[in-house]
Amino acid sequence: MFSRQLVFLFILSIATLSASCQDSKDKDESGLNPIDNRLVGKWDVRSKTDTEKVKGAEKETDRDVYQPGEKTYEFTAANKLIITDGFGRKQTTLPVWMVEGKLYIGQYHQNKVPYTITFTENGLRLVKEEESHEDGEITMQQEVVVLERAR
Repeated sequence: MFSRQLVFLFILSIATLSASCQDSKDKDESGLNPIDNRLVGKWDVRSKTDTEKVKGAEKETDRDVYQPGEKTYEFTAANKLIITDGFGRKQTTLPVWMVEGKLYIGQYHQNKVPYTITFTENGLRLVKEEESHEDGEITMQQEVVVLERAR
């Protein structure tokens, strides 16, 4: 009986150790999970749409359309996103990482909402949806960024 418990504890310990090693193996030297290699490189932002819905009804939509090179996202293999605005006049660098296929942009915080990535024939689409509760109403905010590989 004791030997069975000992064998069970041994197997459980090996499984736990294996799982923890796998998790750390997926992370890079900065401690973040690396991004999908297909993201690495420079992308032209074609459009960005912010939509707010209250009780399922669209309340407000704001859509910006960009010319090639006007606004770019450059994902690096070092888990950085370089956002360039105004044809190169302004530049911002943010950390990025992925968990279970979801993309996180910006500084880490516990309730950070990720982007869902969809690769298309000639680009990609990033979608982030956040729900908030205010004055007893549920508000849904959706951000959609459409990107095209820069030439």
